[in-house]
Amino acid sequence: MSARGRAWARAGSAVLLCVLAACGSSNAKPDATPTLTWYVGPDRADTSALARTCTEAANGAYEIRVEQLPADVDARHGMLVRRLLAKDTSIDLLSLDSAFTAEFSAARFLAPLPEELAAGFGKDIAPAALAAATYDGQLAVAPWWFDPQLLWYRGNVAERAGLDTTKPISWDDLVAGAERLGVTVQIADDDGTGLAQWVNALVAGAGGTLVDGAGRDAKVGLDSAAGRAAASVVEFYLDSGRGPGPSKDALKRFAAPDGGFLLAPSSVISDPDVASVASDMAWTAYPTVADTSVAPLSGVGLAVPLYAPHSDLSYQAISCLTSPSVLNSIMTSAGHSASRLTTYDDPAVQQSYPMAAVTRPAVQSGATLPVTPYWQLARTALDDAWLPLRDFSQGSTLERSQDAVRAAIAGELP
Repeated sequence: MSARGRAWARAGSAVLLCVLAACGSSNAKPDATPTLTWYVGPDRADTSALARTCTEAANGAYEIRVEQLPADVDARHGMLVRRLLAKDTSIDLLSLDSAFTAEFSAARFLAPLPEELAAGFGKDIAPAALAAATYDGQLAVAPWWFDPQLLWYRGNVAERAGLDTTKPISWDDLVAGAERLGVTVQIADDDGTGLAQWVNALVAGAGGTLVDGAGRDAKVGLDSAAGRAAASVVEFYLDSGRGPGPSKDALKRFAAPDGGFLLAPSSVISDPDVASVASDMAWTAYPTVADTSVAPLSGVGLAVPLYAPHSDLSYQAISCLTSPSVLNSIMTSAGHSASRLTTYDDPAVQQSYPMAAVTRPAVQSGATLPVTPYWQLARTALDDAWLPLRDFSQGSTLERSQDAVRAAIAGELP
């Protein structure tokens, strides 16, 4: 077992477990206590336990009930858009993907964040997380967690592959080392955004920007020097046969006998699919395209829909869910990286979150998905042009995807 793997194992045993209680299914309660329905995505945090914690802290002012959103990003997005367009009043509190914030803000799906709360919700937040939570100069959601992807590896495989994990590791060296050992390099895709996150980070790592601007005339940087550098990484990786690219099966394949390396968020350590190898997992910074590690960043903000019937109570619940004790919990129990950087300074986190030396700088230097209301259209166009990866061709794929993403953002018909 690696030293860092043992550190994480000790951290897991130190986590305080919450006692869960069943929540009511209706807002109509004998004591007239409002029930706030919190819609959550595929977080690795125990949201039911957190709901229980904040319910108890409310001292009868409200009760939080958790509802699960679809794990697939398109299904999740479609469900939320339909319900918010219909002015659905059954959603009191929402865990919102950072990639949705600009779109939902522009569509006026979200209740305005009260001025007296905005300063507190935005205090000490990592700049990238703050930017992802902001639209049109205003904080739109309360930043919650914001995970960077790391390069995970099993046992001493990195050393045997000739990689020095104390220094930046390039994609070329990573793939070549894995090829020499005959182990795989898996890329996690938990919800269908894996390809876009990978390409976006590769372009940023090469000094470019996938989408620059929030309007219909935003610039697209795929068919560019940075795009070609990113495509070279993809081509080398695919030609090596070390993995299929972003995959929903990446975690299981990493845990298989020939698994060696995994690109995945910091919270992957708490996923059941890697439980059999978790004690042997170690981590280092995301691989480089040029000289600097630029990790994919993605996270969740807490939002109140415009037609939530108890918005004042919903914001009270958000204040609880973004409190130091709760942010501490989601780091030490689930491995999520809190958006609020001061959480890293908490003594309990320093003792029980061994990835901090890598995740804290990664959160500040990584690449978020483009902050634009048209990102879902752009992502779909990107996926359509790049997938299946077995047909990837650097020249034609870059040109085709450049045109497709630009047209999607501009609102042009295919």
